[in-house]
Amino acid sequence: MKHLAFLAIALLASPTWAINKCIGPDGKVVFQDAPCAGKGETINVQPASGHAPKTVPAATTAGANAAPATVANTAPANKKEGAFGESWQRRTYLENRGVADARAATDNHQRECAAQQVALASRKRIANNNLAGATWEQSISAEMQAAATMCDSRSRELRAELEALQKELRELQAKQ
Repeated sequence: MKHLAFLAIALLASPTWAINKCIGPDGKVVFQDAPCAGKGETINVQPASGHAPKTVPAATTAGANAAPATVANTAPANKKEGAFGESWQRRTYLENRGVADARAATDNHQRECAAQQVALASRKRIANNNLAGATWEQSISAEMQAAATMCDSRSRELRAELEALQKELRELQAKQ
């Protein structure tokens, strides 16, 4: 029982994971956890970060029978980014999609607001020249005013988002 626990701890403490690339009798390649029965090779796989999680010995956590605790590696704050780091990815996104999508959202919103105002104005034109028609016309006028206020408010938000993205893009381009 002690050997099994030691083996489990040793496997958990391993900084890489082994994947076996096996070649079957028919020449097909299969990847599996278990060792290959025939021809094959072992491939050591590390996490995408390139750093395996560190393990803290079981004795320091909650007693001798506890499983090892995992502590994530933290990169130093002054570590340089690679060629395709986060700032490059963000700049590329902003150049190709972010700013263009924000600009399109602003333009679409303006078109939708204009179409809404046109639709309300056409409803207003068909109001009859009587008391009921005048009341309905007044109601439509109030609706037009409320819609214009809402459109203006949303337009300001969209323009602010667009300006923030453009500013961020300029800053990232300046760092380049």
